[in-house]
Amino acid sequence: MSDFIIQTNTIKDTNTLPSELQIDSRIIYCELKEVEKTVQSIIEKVMQEGDSGLRELTEQLDHCRITDFIIPKSELEGAWHHAEPEFRNTIEQIVQTVRDFHNKQLEHSRCFSRNLSILGEIISPIDSVATYVPGGRASYPSSVIMTVVPAQIAGVKNILLLTPPNSKGEVSSNILAVAHYLGISNIVRAGGAQAIAAIAFGTESIPRVDKVVGPGNIYVTVAKRLLCGIIGIDSLAGPSEVVIIADEECRPDWVALDLLAQAEHDPLSRAILFSTSDEVINQVQEVIQSELNAHPLPFTKAVPMYLFKVDNLLAAFEITNKIAPEHMELCCADHLRLLPLIRHAGAIFLGNGAPVALGDYGYGPNHVLPTMSGSRFSSPLSVRDFLKTSSYIFPQKGDPTLVYSRYASLAEKEGFFFHRKSLLARINPHDIV
Repeated sequence: MSDFIIQTNTIKDTNTLPSELQIDSRIIYCELKEVEKTVQSIIEKVMQEGDSGLRELTEQLDHCRITDFIIPKSELEGAWHHAEPEFRNTIEQIVQTVRDFHNKQLEHSRCFSRNLSILGEIISPIDSVATYVPGGRASYPSSVIMTVVPAQIAGVKNILLLTPPNSKGEVSSNILAVAHYLGISNIVRAGGAQAIAAIAFGTESIPRVDKVVGPGNIYVTVAKRLLCGIIGIDSLAGPSEVVIIADEECRPDWVALDLLAQAEHDPLSRAILFSTSDEVINQVQEVIQSELNAHPLPFTKAVPMYLFKVDNLLAAFEITNKIAPEHMELCCADHLRLLPLIRHAGAIFLGNGAPVALGDYGYGPNHVLPTMSGSRFSSPLSVRDFLKTSSYIFPQKGDPTLVYSRYASLAEKEGFFFHRKSLLARINPHDIV
């Protein structure tokens, strides 16, 4: 227990976040800037040297020598063939569940008429995408499902998977097995900022793609940030977090396990409980201490856990919306009635039977979520992240809104001579097709 911190407190003022829960954007900015020079040099090396630069960086940073970055198809087939039947069956069922949910997100092209003219949007898939599957502390076959399935549903033709190798140059057989089951054959054993650079510019063996999705460490995050615009990105990932709101109707032992599950992700993870009940808080704390005595977390750095008493549930929601958490559990009575009070959260879990882990492993919605209060302005990964929109207009003679001189006058105000002239040239109705 010496390496774990449990902080309990009472919140009286809901206008501001308690200091221990505040995310200082200035600190985050400085942390990102701190590694930016390193990442910039990595990017430039891969950009200039291609495979040889990537090979050298992989040896230096991942401590392994890679001959071929592209994993042979036979290795993928072997991984699926040798996987335990229970694992294969689990993957098949989860993939179907995730597909069922994400199929509902598919959007289609649309058009409408306005006074005889036709306007619309063409919705089409991105041509090529790379999905990044972390491989640091553990392998994540669930992330293969969460990043690949929505891309497939969107209609992306070329999907490449990036995942870092271990010190032996190997990639998790579970990741390979899931990729094979999903029909992904282009898998690159490379990770970190160097992998992001490789798919942004292309190398001799690794094709350039249009967009990259999936979470990674701070070096991956900074690389995505620096290369955004050269390549599309989904979001900038940070440490994972959960907020749980619980009243007397909750199961304190389950709440404790859910908090511990969050802390299990990373020593920088945040696990936060708001409760109206002193008894609940005390029981949760007891279970946490008991579980950690029996199963200590494998982190040397102290992992803080925050248990807060609030006067009422409205106060808990007010504070939670200020945090804008990645995950939120609502373990209290009337949770469906209270759901509209949640304005900012990446994924919401309702009732005692809905742990975050259920969402992590494929109950339906995506587990790639906005972090660091990102749910204030962004959304979970979805089919929409793999689609793009082109608008079109087809003006027709007789449309009363088709007054070229009106738009020409605005062009004149903005100082664009040929914009104005181009519009005025269309005043002759015979020029309109």
